[in-house]
Amino acid sequence: MKRIKYYILTLFLLFLSFSLWISPSLFGLIPGGKDTPDKTIKKIEFDLVPTNNFQVNYESREHEEKLVKLRKTYHLDSLVKTAKNDFEKILVIQSWVQSRWKHDSDSSPEKNDALFILQEAEKGKRFRCVEYSLVTRECLQSLGFKVRSLGLMTKDINEVNYGAGHVANEVYLNDLNKWAFIDPQYDVIATKNSVPLNAVELQFNIANDIPFELSSPNNVITKEDYIEWIGPYLFYFQISLNKGGVSIWDRIIGTKKQLTLVPKGSEEPKYFQRLFRINNSYFTNSIGDFYPIIK
Repeated sequence: MKRIKYYILTLFLLFLSFSLWISPSLFGLIPGGKDTPDKTIKKIEFDLVPTNNFQVNYESREHEEKLVKLRKTYHLDSLVKTAKNDFEKILVIQSWVQSRWKHDSDSSPEKNDALFILQEAEKGKRFRCVEYSLVTRECLQSLGFKVRSLGLMTKDINEVNYGAGHVANEVYLNDLNKWAFIDPQYDVIATKNSVPLNAVELQFNIANDIPFELSSPNNVITKEDYIEWIGPYLFYFQISLNKGGVSIWDRIIGTKKQLTLVPKGSEEPKYFQRLFRINNSYFTNSIGDFYPIIK
């Protein structure tokens, strides 16, 4: 009997230790950590030369059944028919999505699907930055754009309980052979000399007080307020490797489904807001890895 109790206790301690390794807060049950992230905007640097081919595949998705249905249901072709170029199409779609619902950081949908979210929004539901990003991504993909969700994290992401992460998008512009940062929650896109900036370029301009232009057609936020708000989040940058969503089992075994860009000289982030270990990501210091040219 004592041996059975010993085995049970051992298994419990092993399970508890592993659970704390995965989630220091036991998924929010254990208090601790910081309540708010550091608002300081850091000067950061990255390597330029690619160090690894992570083989992120950005296939065209406009012919997928669910995206065809999304495009037709909400007449997305009609929305952009007067746009003169791809840049204007992106602005139109982002502004339209931003106007569909009010932001609520504590409300998530039952399905991660743009059509479902838009239908729920018509009933008065409100959603997070995650859903602004998802709906904008799928709407643009339905029109033939290559789009990726972009996770942003503050430098102290390991220690903060809440509000240390944000989700936006980057869209690939074929005519410029570059990625452009957009933030659907705020209907924001940044440019310099009329050329759209990616997220790292935006961070560099903000941190070094370099002038640039900021557009928010729906007048959701001023340039000054947005710079102050977004600046701290532009420290760690994370994208999906397009290998599907991250499940609980993926987190347990550490299946690599993401790529995180880490500033030179900085530690790799270990936890997302003390909720779960970031063990599903490759890490790189190279902009060349993070911003591939798509042919």
